[in-house]
Amino acid sequence: MWERVNFSRIVTLRTLEAIDEAKWDVQPEGFSNTVKWNAGHIYVSMEWFLKEADPNYESDVEKYAPFFATGTKPADWSENPASKEEIIDLLKGQVERVQAHFQDRLADAPANEVKIGPLVLTSIDDILNFSLFHEGLHLGTIQSQMKIM
Repeated sequence: MWERVNFSRIVTLRTLEAIDEAKWDVQPEGFSNTVKWNAGHIYVSMEWFLKEADPNYESDVEKYAPFFATGTKPADWSENPASKEEIIDLLKGQVERVQAHFQDRLADAPANEVKIGPLVLTSIDDILNFSLFHEGLHLGTIQSQMKIM
C-alpha cells in the first residue's frame, strides 16, 4: 500500500510543481474550480477520511475544509486559503504523517463509518485505496485544466 501512496503523491506533486502559480487561481470555462482548489481538495479529503477512521489522528483539516471541502468553491472565498508552496508542503507532509500514524493498522476498521454513496470503506486500507482513486480523479481534472489554459 505505502508504495502506491508514495507513487501517487509523487506524480501529483510533480504535476503541481510544474504549474506556474499564476495559473493556480484561474478557473477555466466549463470547470467549477481551480488548480488550487483541486490540490487543496486532495489534501482535505484524505485528511477527513482518515480523521473519521481515527479521531486521534492529528490533522489540521478544520483549518482548510472551509476552502477545499466538497461543495466549496473559490468564488466564495473571502481570503486566499494558501499559496502554491503551502499546499505543496501540506501534500508532501501528509504522506509521512499518514504512514507514521497508520503504518501497521491497514487492516483496522475505521472508528466511524466512512461511506461514499453506496460504498462503505471497512478498513484503513480501503480508505487509502479510495483516497488514491480520488486523488487520481482530481489530478486528471488539473491536467485537463492545464490543457485548456
